[in-house]
Amino acid sequence: MWFGLWYGGNGYSTPEPSDLEEFPSLADAGAKLIARHRDGYWRRSRFAFVDRDPADVLTPCVGDDCEIWIYRSRESLDYPDRRLWLGPRGGIRSESC
Repeated sequence: MWFGLWYGGNGYSTPEPSDLEEFPSLADAGAKLIARHRDGYWRRSRFAFVDRDPADVLTPCVGDDCEIWIYRSRESLDYPDRRLWLGPRGGIRSESC
């Protein structure tokens, strides 16, 4: 299980701990980033929030400069383990932090 907070985009503010989302795998987190970037205003995406009820959310602010900071544990959000962002050809880039 992985946990993530969204950063960047043209309308995202700094995330709060209550914005933490759960992902079953890194591949799933990357797929969500691609889908939310592609669909934008047009479709709702299911956010699996950790500390509040899951919600279907429109994601108009997932722009080219968005990234997900990924954590191995929901208890330690001081520094991410990885970050995921969109590559220049629409794929997912990933790096250890």
